[in-house]
Amino acid sequence: MQISIIMPAYNEERFIAQAIESVRAQTWRNFELIILDDGSHDSTRKIAESYARIDSRIQVESHLNIGVAPTLNLGLEMSANEWVAIMHADDVMMPNRIERQVAFLTLHPELDVASSWVKHIDSKGRIIAKDNSRLLTEDVIQTLYLNNELIGFSHPAAILRKSAVLAAGGYRAQFHVNEDIDLWNRLLEYGYKILVQPEFLLKYRIHHGSASIAQSRFIRQQVHWVKDCMIRRRSSRPELSWGEYCCFCRTLPWYVQVNAWRKDTAKVLYKAATFQFADHRFLQLVPTVLAAAMFQPSYIIRQVSSKLSLSSNL
Repeated sequence: MQISIIMPAYNEERFIAQAIESVRAQTWRNFELIILDDGSHDSTRKIAESYARIDSRIQVESHLNIGVAPTLNLGLEMSANEWVAIMHADDVMMPNRIERQVAFLTLHPELDVASSWVKHIDSKGRIIAKDNSRLLTEDVIQTLYLNNELIGFSHPAAILRKSAVLAAGGYRAQFHVNEDIDLWNRLLEYGYKILVQPEFLLKYRIHHGSASIAQSRFIRQQVHWVKDCMIRRRSSRPELSWGEYCCFCRTLPWYVQVNAWRKDTAKVLYKAATFQFADHRFLQLVPTVLAAAMFQPSYIIRQVSSKLSLSSNL
């Protein structure tokens, strides 16, 4: 099987060499790597091009900054193969990632998207946590789908059937930073199949520049919008634009708005604590976690308990 790997990159000079090296070190050798420089202002493009000169499997495309979703769609169009693996320019592939994903797809030919478990690493590459999705069976996926619950998993660990993603409309730019969650749930509505492979095949980097940290409150608000759009589609109603959705939220009863703000604040603070832990700022970590627990104790207890139970097996 020939695999295309697409790597969007924006100002990733600090980490992109390690990301590229992890792709070149794959035990599965039959791949092309398309690096898409999304208008970087640093040496990202220069580093990528230096690798393209020494490895014919690598090509570099550079354009003005257009955002992640359009860049990913461009990568899909450029891909020569039906199966496309996603790779972020600040993450690290396990050496056998592609080989194991190809084996998983061979065992599950019905699938159109497969992701995997990931290990979280800090800016220096130290493993700090694990994220092991429970989306391992069709029954789990279907239960969530029938209950109108969002399906979400690690995007940079995903491998996609190109024709399925394009048929579903590709990535949508309006859902910036949540374009992957929007895509997964639209794929399910088209009847495509998704599973997570129960193997750790990627190291997902958490650092100060991570969009999931810097824009955590906006991400939370957008997640609600993605779900609202999903429910509207499934009930044959038109989706709301971002502006329309914000106006709709302001019409909700005050206690509903306050409760949503409370839960979102807990998750935003917990995300901030995750960054503080990754950055070894432990004096700030404890009060942040305690503040998060004040807003939604049950959620924080579940998250902390889960991380503690996993940490013993890092």
